[in-house]
Amino acid sequence: MTTIAHLTNEARLLAELANSNLGNLAGRCPNKIEVQDYYLGILRRQAILLLDMEKILNNRNPELITTPFILLRSLMDDFLHLLYLELHADSEEEIVKINAKTHKQSFKSLEDLTASNHNHFNGAYTFYLNNEQFQALKDTFTGKAENDKYFSDKPQFRFKNFIPLSQVADNITHSREIEIFKDRAFYLWKEFSSFVHYSNSSFYLETNPNPINLLKIEEGFQYCYNSIYLSFKYFERTLGIPFTDNAELRGRHGIIYVC
Repeated sequence: MTTIAHLTNEARLLAELANSNLGNLAGRCPNKIEVQDYYLGILRRQAILLLDMEKILNNRNPELITTPFILLRSLMDDFLHLLYLELHADSEEEIVKINAKTHKQSFKSLEDLTASNHNHFNGAYTFYLNNEQFQALKDTFTGKAENDKYFSDKPQFRFKNFIPLSQVADNITHSREIEIFKDRAFYLWKEFSSFVHYSNSSFYLETNPNPINLLKIEEGFQYCYNSIYLSFKYFERTLGIPFTDNAELRGRHGIIYVC
């Protein structure tokens, strides 16, 4: 049975692995490139969240699993997207769609607040946009040629869309072995997600400690290791920089899909 001490050390080793590979990229990615920055950002996020995980596990009673599960939910999300992109014939366009969806959601949130400003404050609330300011923001965004790729219909301000995570998982069908790992990863994502949106179920799970929860954290680390590997493979292919591995981690977790 795994222990908090083991999990703390594992999170540290994974964070060090991510940071080691980030160090190999120092000065090698000076330009803003959509696809490059996607993989660079995920690699950086793995390093940050896994370091946070180490600190949390080191300073928390083992039964308190809410924060580790919430962090792992984000990290499992990364793995499923990375595996989907690795197996997709046009990963660059899919990354554009992922970013387009984020822009779409951001503008929708601002649109809702702008509507609230006019509904409740006659458009005069200083900390919200009014209709004119919101339109100016949209015009600024559409005025930049670099943003054209995000639109399915620019004159109508309609963005390209990316599929929900359930469809991401459904589309990972490379082989029987890959599907087995994908199914398990998606199951864990759903388990960890139950701690993001509170319910009595998560309360009962945390107040009735079960050693299996620590095993789920350990299993989640397998996918973190593979996320670090998958995200760095982009740079191995484009820049010829070899992935700096950790034999100890590779021996425990293994590579799920060899790029």
